[in-house]
Amino acid sequence: MPTTRRLVVAAAAVGALTLTALTALILLEVLELLAGLTLGLLTCALGLILLVTVAVRRLDGKALRIDGRVKRQEVVLTKVTDALTRVAGRLDQVAEATEAHGSRREEDLRAILASLGEDRVNTMLVRQEIEGAIRDLGALVDTRLDGVQSALTRELKQDYRQIEAFVDLRSLIEPRAPMPELRGWAASPDIMRRLVTHVCEHRPGLIVECGSGSSSVWLGYAVERFGRGRVVSLEHDERYLALSRDLVRAHGLSHIVEVRHAPLRPWRRGDESWDWYDEEATRDLDGIGLLLVDGPPTATGPQARYPAVPALLERCAKDVHILVDDAARSDERAVIRRWLEEFPLEAADHAADHRAEKGLVTLTLAAP
Repeated sequence: MPTTRRLVVAAAAVGALTLTALTALILLEVLELLAGLTLGLLTCALGLILLVTVAVRRLDGKALRIDGRVKRQEVVLTKVTDALTRVAGRLDQVAEATEAHGSRREEDLRAILASLGEDRVNTMLVRQEIEGAIRDLGALVDTRLDGVQSALTRELKQDYRQIEAFVDLRSLIEPRAPMPELRGWAASPDIMRRLVTHVCEHRPGLIVECGSGSSSVWLGYAVERFGRGRVVSLEHDERYLALSRDLVRAHGLSHIVEVRHAPLRPWRRGDESWDWYDEEATRDLDGIGLLLVDGPPTATGPQARYPAVPALLERCAKDVHILVDDAARSDERAVIRRWLEEFPLEAADHAADHRAEKGLVTLTLAAP
């Protein structure tokens, strides 16, 4: 809708045009002077009436809009008033609750203030204890870190020795199929290098192995290249028996290595009893030049490998070498001590035995 200013300007412009037209008509003597003035006054009056009418209608519209806004604001104000009334009620409730608990809070505050002195002393004592614990923890961490560093250094050196031993093995042996894994449950590379070197130097005619697996294959290759005779591996577990036989067959060593089934049977000596390989499986083994003691598992009982010497020593050659794997374990060390006390054996001082990952001890018959 046009504003009042624009209406006035438009009315003035129309009036000016009307007066100009009347003046021109009077000058041209189309209208008489009196008639022209009368007509001009009527035109101005009609324009003024029209202007006033438009202005009044515009003012009425504004008044209606203002009235609508006022009503809306009144509704909002009513809502705000109700909300303030509810808030005031809640504040009154809070004030009442505060007054009810005021005395109780004062008592609590006095108790807290009274205990501050004692709490400060206790806090100082606790702080001293914490500081002492932190110092002890720091010392412990330093000690543990030194231990971890030492253990890691030993482990790295041991890994290097095992890699070095495996490289030596592969330079001595040229397998015809992928070789089984070493370490873990199987013998470590340093033990296998020691066995292969022994076969190369002493060429035993009969090698007996208590247990079977990776070592059976390596010993078979060593005999094939450097030695003579055969390898007999005693295995009590039928599942590992089949795996070891398949392994030997895959490397084409069945003519050298025999993986023999020897189930565990009760074996007695004096008042003691062990589970040992069936004597029927060892009855034909005479002239043993190398005896590798790597079974049965320790889970079969304490000092599980003790029967190896009393059961097989009479079947050994005079120049026999008995190699005991896992000699770092306390159970194996106890077995070796008993053997040295009860049988004519002596421990050979071999430099490679001392550095073996799992421990290795070599025994020979003592000189008469």
